[in-house]
Amino acid sequence: MRRLALALVAALAGVAAPVAPAAAAELVVGLNMPSPGFQVGSVRGTDVYFAKGLEIDLARAIGSELGRPVRLYQESSFTRLLAAGPKPWHVALASVTISARRDSRVDFSTPYLRADQGVLRRKGLGAGTSSLAALRSLRICALRGTTAVRVIASKIRPRTEPVLSKSYALMLERLRIGACDVAIDDLPTLAMLRAEWPNRFGAIAGRIVTNERYGVVLPEGATRLRLRVDAALGRLAANGRLARITRRWLELDPAAVPRLR
Repeated sequence: MRRLALALVAALAGVAAPVAPAAAAELVVGLNMPSPGFQVGSVRGTDVYFAKGLEIDLARAIGSELGRPVRLYQESSFTRLLAAGPKPWHVALASVTISARRDSRVDFSTPYLRADQGVLRRKGLGAGTSSLAALRSLRICALRGTTAVRVIASKIRPRTEPVLSKSYALMLERLRIGACDVAIDDLPTLAMLRAEWPNRFGAIAGRIVTNERYGVVLPEGATRLRLRVDAALGRLAANGRLARITRRWLELDPAAVPRLR
């Protein structure tokens, strides 16, 4: 009798015991901090303890659309983030411009942000920056090895050699002290920096169209996930959340900035 009772309890336990719902698999998002306004925070090794910025908000919005909790992963090397091969994350956000050369090593989502070149004035500089011809007589700052250097040479053709810096900090300091009249770089980056320090610089004078775009990075061959991320970005654009995230951090709509011709 005792054996029968025990067998019955075991059988009932097997049938009646509630099954805990499986937790949604987390979405691991690679970052390359710091990038003022886009992604800043506190990290130790690859662990991210705190983060904020446009791309942090976007990562969480994508995770929400996919129904997956987000875990942030710090990738200290931008080069490694774009290298071919397996990745310790599912997707990555790091203000990465989509290009054919990079697309041969990793996959990209549809674009989430337009990244034409922007022109940021020094404080106190007024008129005279409303066209490419007007920029020709000005002292121009840029970062070495960037798209801006090519744009300056091919579209502006300034009368004096541009002042090239090896870091954002040096370029912005030169702009602040008046060693150059304007700085040229990715418009979202300049807009973000100006929003962060509005009293150090003048206004965004305009944009030079290069048709560059930022995209979410995925390991090469992650087709199913890429299609889901594309669909998530499409929904975020359609419901206005992507635009709200952009305006919150950039304080402007990149497409609304006057085009310099």
